[in-house]
Amino acid sequence: MLHSFRLKIGLLSMCLSGLLLLGFAVFASSVLKRVRLERIDLELRALADAQVRKSQPRGHWARFDDSLRSIYGPHATKQFLVRTTSPDGNELYASPQWPTGLATDALPLSLAAAPEKILEGPPRDADRRPRPSGTHGGVRPFEQDAPRPPPPRRLRVYGPVYATIGKPGREWRAMTLANEEVTLSVAMDLAGLRAETQRFRQALAIAGPLGLLLLAAGGWLIGHIALRPVTTISRTTEAVTAESLDARVPDERADDEFKRLIALINAMLARLERGFRQATRFSADAAHELKTPLAILQAQVERCLQRAADGSPEQREFAEQLDEVQRLKSILRKLLLLSQADAGQLSLSVERVNLADLVRAAASDVEMLATDRRTTLDVPAELFVRADPDLLKQVIENLVSNAIKFGDYGGTIEFQLRSRGAEAVLTVANSGRGIPESEQEKIFERFYRVDKARSRETEGTGLGLSLARDIVRAHGGELVLEHSEEGMTRFALVLSSPCTQFEG
Repeated sequence: MLHSFRLKIGLLSMCLSGLLLLGFAVFASSVLKRVRLERIDLELRALADAQVRKSQPRGHWARFDDSLRSIYGPHATKQFLVRTTSPDGNELYASPQWPTGLATDALPLSLAAAPEKILEGPPRDADRRPRPSGTHGGVRPFEQDAPRPPPPRRLRVYGPVYATIGKPGREWRAMTLANEEVTLSVAMDLAGLRAETQRFRQALAIAGPLGLLLLAAGGWLIGHIALRPVTTISRTTEAVTAESLDARVPDERADDEFKRLIALINAMLARLERGFRQATRFSADAAHELKTPLAILQAQVERCLQRAADGSPEQREFAEQLDEVQRLKSILRKLLLLSQADAGQLSLSVERVNLADLVRAAASDVEMLATDRRTTLDVPAELFVRADPDLLKQVIENLVSNAIKFGDYGGTIEFQLRSRGAEAVLTVANSGRGIPESEQEKIFERFYRVDKARSRETEGTGLGLSLARDIVRAHGGELVLEHSEEGMTRFALVLSSPCTQFEG
């Protein structure tokens, strides 16, 4: 599962999105805190700015603390702190609900880094209206303005300065403003900011994993959609067999990135088809063309063998030559069958065959051909299959011949036939050296011999097992090496058995 490309795309999307989401969470938290602090700073400035623009009586600051409660509710004493000091540092007023753990001298804040002095208050010539000219000093007596009170004395305002004071878990945002008469500090509890930040983080903690899962699923889906052409290519190539070499990968709905790959694969399949057809025709044509010369050669050698004197060297030479001609004819016959099987043109004359009779006949052949071997037979009276009797007989003969050639002298050859559901299973086993594990996958290859040093000493062409398996597969069955260890080698032939009868 970890080697799935779609899963890798989904996990990669989730990881990248997770990193982006983490960065966004950190950035958003910092921005939220900064914006919230700026809003608090503006609120503190709005509360304190009007209080330091002009001179205030001494008892004004207690009333200012009360006005905060009237504006923000009864809990304002826990939310706001107010402290004023005189220019010489004496405390004029401090909120009665001063929190424990916060030193009183934490306020006011130092104005050492405060902005330059700001001149506040209305200008001296504010609200002056032009006076019309008249006979009495340019102004008529009845038009003279009424006496006005003197404008309030303008005060220089210093600040503001801001800072976060307190300890983690109980912090305050403080601001200090000062004029020539008083230094005013106002602080607001940051519990609301902490709660808002905590809610934001909790929302991210819940929405983040869900979003990552959705992104992972989306990445997997995108990978699935993107890999559809690859799936089509895989299905098409898996379906290519000797009987369907004309299969091609469709490219009508393929993306541009895959059309080049599909074109190359289709071109490769076309080359394979041409090469396979040519090789099949060549082997079939060669086997067919050589049948006549070999038949003529066999007739001539047999005639010479009949004319030679009994026991003469010429007779022995002609006999050896006749054996070689027979061997060549056997190879040609097998090559012809193999070429037909490769092309899917192996002609089968299917009929109802008693497989038990064929096995018993093969066991009798062993007793005549290899008198030194012991045979054990475990077959029912009847077990019928639908098959070509001649080809099925050749398969069994190939298995028997293989057991005789590579079994031990004085060893045992075992035959067992049984019904397994809707299948007939024939096992042929022989005692002797086992087939090395590294070579067990190769024994069905054509012209392959396990014991290469004895390939000429032991009769055979290396085509028997390959041909037998192709014939069995043409019948819809299978031939496998079931077991091979030191002392015993067993082959299993499996065929469908639509009708089974047992007697005796």
